[in-house]
Amino acid sequence: MEKSARLSLLLSALVAGAFAFWGGFSRRWMSDDGLIVLRTVRNILAGNGPVFNIGERVEANTSTLWQYLIVAFSWVPGMRLEDVAMWLALIFTVIAAVVGTIAAGRLWGQHMVLPFGIIIYLALPPARDFATSGLEWGLSLAWLAVWFALLVRWAEDSERTSALYWLAFWAGLSWLVRPELALYGGLTGVLLLALNRRNWRRIGGILAAALPLPAAYEIFRMGYYGLLTPHTAVAKSASESAWRTGAVYVWDTMRPYGLWLPLIVAFGFGAWFVYQRAGKQALVAILAFGCGALHLIYVVKVGGDFMHGRMVLLPLFAMLLPVMAVPLTVVTGVATTGLVIWAGLVIQRSHDLGFDPFDKNPITLTIVDEREFWTAVLLRESGNPPRYAEDFLASDMMTNWTDVWDKALIDDSRTAALSLILVQEDPNVFQWEPRSRMTGEDAQTDLGQMPITAYHVNLGMTGMNASLDARVLDSVGLTTPLAARQPREPGGRIGHDKHLPLHWQMADTGVDVEELPEYVDKQLVRQARAALRTPEINELLATYREPMSAKRFVKNMGWALTKGRTMEVNDNPDVYLDPGTLTRIAAGEDVGLHGPRVYWSGQ
Repeated sequence: MEKSARLSLLLSALVAGAFAFWGGFSRRWMSDDGLIVLRTVRNILAGNGPVFNIGERVEANTSTLWQYLIVAFSWVPGMRLEDVAMWLALIFTVIAAVVGTIAAGRLWGQHMVLPFGIIIYLALPPARDFATSGLEWGLSLAWLAVWFALLVRWAEDSERTSALYWLAFWAGLSWLVRPELALYGGLTGVLLLALNRRNWRRIGGILAAALPLPAAYEIFRMGYYGLLTPHTAVAKSASESAWRTGAVYVWDTMRPYGLWLPLIVAFGFGAWFVYQRAGKQALVAILAFGCGALHLIYVVKVGGDFMHGRMVLLPLFAMLLPVMAVPLTVVTGVATTGLVIWAGLVIQRSHDLGFDPFDKNPITLTIVDEREFWTAVLLRESGNPPRYAEDFLASDMMTNWTDVWDKALIDDSRTAALSLILVQEDPNVFQWEPRSRMTGEDAQTDLGQMPITAYHVNLGMTGMNASLDARVLDSVGLTTPLAARQPREPGGRIGHDKHLPLHWQMADTGVDVEELPEYVDKQLVRQARAALRTPEINELLATYREPMSAKRFVKNMGWALTKGRTMEVNDNPDVYLDPGTLTRIAAGEDVGLHGPRVYWSGQ
């Protein structure tokens, strides 16, 4: 590569890195979902294992590597976990921008280049928002960029075994970054195996490089959690289709910014450059774009997301990888000038919230700008989003959260659960109220020994503002297997379109049913508590609550391969009970206090 070409590539990479750092740092924040990750990190650091609640093996985070990276850097003195997550995500985002730009420049040969696709990506407000947020988006972008760079290196000299095996190893890591990135890693593996199909030594080397680490973790996941995927995939029913909702979601990302226009130009450049190139360089560009396009189709299929732009970001970044930097010509120079003007307008305009959070019930919301939503709901000034767990205590649903937990934990023999109650309407006023624990002989049962339990949709702000010995669950299923296996509610908010009825929630606690308020159907609670002891549901509970042993590990592997992804729990518990049991419950007997164990204390 000539000196001028190297200099232009270096300058393009510096522009990309600086843009990524400025964009991410200026919009840094912490999401409620990011706090979910940090609660798991706290449990790992405390020696409780990779769980959200002590004694319940539920993989509440989608990215395996992300949570362990935060654990690995938690030792940095003077930094809270929120800071570690923010800086790691930002650093990975910068790495992704720099590496992706350099790889695109190398792909197109000995030409001077200009930054192009990376400007499109970073101009988008959600791209800069999710450069931090506490979630694994920065890590995912970095994986994609390095994947593309390794592909480019392999295309330059496919006979070099080191390039081949490093690419295979990196492809294997995809499953541990995010499950859907296995599409990229899997197709890469298929390509490498197909091109080396006559070389058995290389085939063996590819498999040896790619498979051991993800295979080892998958065996661990099946045995420890009883699932083939992270639990979030069960909660969000990733195998189901919601094409119309997904199309609306993608358009919600495209429309506010006129994104379609720069994308037409970018993909046009990519097609032209591919037409001019031959061999593996063209194949690499087609693979990156094709994987991104298939990923986007998957996003549409599952219905998108409730966070504006979030699920579009990764496939968009992948499709833009071949044109992150483009050869310098008169046409690309003019196009880049126009692109900079477009990017400036998008950055200046930002993204409107699109609703008044105080006029519309958050439960009924579909797609929102998550950063702006929480800034508004927490009554913070624009540009000052939440960054730490305690910032979320300003939520109207967290009014007395800390006080009630502190009081309950002082004497947990009296309190079994905490319930969020609407005590006043217009304006809405919420408060947390304690629910009495069983007494006498009932308190000695396994359910009677359960720790204090609270259910809330927003797991992050509740879980991170509570001690680890508190049991924090959600009604939509991210950490609650019973909720994750409820049927999807038609027209519900994507990702939060399941709901565990109140009677199931109360049944799986140590509450005294007779002391529950009048609005709770006590008969249904007793039915649900009895249903917990029935073989089908009891087997589900045992997969993640029974103390780990070799026997339990093997049983869980079998469960993961059979019922783990398919089992559903009926919202009506009486379908699990025989007439005799229903008669006893109707007479006021709490049948579900005895029978096969559903909770194991002392873990």
